[in-house]
Amino acid sequence: MLQNKQDIKKILRISLLLYSILIGLAGSVSIIAALILIPKEELQYFIEPFIVLGLFIYGTCAVALFIRTKIFKEKKNE
Repeated sequence: MLQNKQDIKKILRISLLLYSILIGLAGSVSIIAALILIPKEELQYFIEPFIVLGLFIYGTCAVALFIRTKIFKEKKNE
């Protein structure tokens, strides 16, 4: 099915891009929803976990995009 090395690279590039988009959106929506639903008095207790969660979510997205850019470079036809 995936005999060609280029097909595997293409699928990996697409999946890394989709991961970054979908996880970034899901993380943003969940953090925004939690900020809306948590009462303002209790919000100060949740700031640190939100920062850690944001660093993890957006950090993994950045790593996925970095891997996609540096390791799986797409050669342009000139």
